[in-house]
Amino acid sequence: MLLRNAAEIDTNFSTPKAVQRDGLTYYNAENFDVYGLKYIDGVYRRMRYGDALAVSEKVALISSESAGGRVRFATDSPYVAIFVKYRSVAKVANYSHTATMGFDLYSTERYEGCFVPDINTLDTLESVLDIEEPHGFKAYTLNFPVCSEISELYIGVKAGSRIEKAPAYAIKKPVVFYGSSVTQGACASRPGNTYANMISRALDCDYLNLGFWGNAKGEKAMADYVANLEMSAFVYDYDYNTDNAAHLQATHERMFRIIRERNPELPIVILSAPRYYLNEEMKKRRSIIEQTFQNAVKAGDKKVCFISGQEMLEEVKDTALADNIHPGDTGFACMARHIGNALKALL
Repeated sequence: MLLRNAAEIDTNFSTPKAVQRDGLTYYNAENFDVYGLKYIDGVYRRMRYGDALAVSEKVALISSESAGGRVRFATDSPYVAIFVKYRSVAKVANYSHTATMGFDLYSTERYEGCFVPDINTLDTLESVLDIEEPHGFKAYTLNFPVCSEISELYIGVKAGSRIEKAPAYAIKKPVVFYGSSVTQGACASRPGNTYANMISRALDCDYLNLGFWGNAKGEKAMADYVANLEMSAFVYDYDYNTDNAAHLQATHERMFRIIRERNPELPIVILSAPRYYLNEEMKKRRSIIEQTFQNAVKAGDKKVCFISGQEMLEEVKDTALADNIHPGDTGFACMARHIGNALKALL
């Protein structure tokens, strides 16, 4: 069997070698503001290990995957480089390699490009992006991978360039997103195209990604954990990870009530699974989720919103899906618009 290397046919598919720039100077990412992650015991984490372990062993394992991590900094360098050390890398058949292991960069003006690891990468990545005009001092956001574990991250700029912390988000308290692999970011083509990152850019808001692929089950320990977070809003969708409709029935409204009791004025957005064509099981699950919303409204709750997965994907239907379950970039863009508009109204 012949295995073809696409880069040998088209150099646009080649991945970076060691960066060669005169006067390149690296700075530890910890010199700047890292959002969505905390550097704990040699790895960037979304939750402290003990808190995650109280939910489940698998959540504890996944909690050190860097979904939703961002570094914000400002520089006038004509290029930006990164040097990364991975503690582990994730390679999943139906996930984009660029999303699971790569980083991407945004300025305040636009998407600047991707840092793409070689397909065989296991431990380090060194890569550089030349900044297109206009040059000058401006703020950047560097998005972490969706699945891999990052032990070290350094930002590189041209020697003598100005580099410092970027301005804080306009909405400083994070929006907390909880849910399945969809929430974590599968199957975006790159980190910046997850729906949470799209919303963050549109609303200029910080956020925390608590998506746990295959293991978001609405546990009471997770509800208790979220209830005690400082946050500006809560968005949740874990339908796909529940064992059956009975599991969803037993946990969905319980999670809402636990978080609402601790946060009486918190905006909460309730989602059903992002899918347009529903079988009978999926319709039953959607009804359970919508009932949580209806019960809250009947109780006088004015800070809650429900968005059905069908509604979010109505414009594109099955075109939204990258595989049998997960939205791709088109689906995430639709989700970001609907959820972002709801958050904007509630906030």
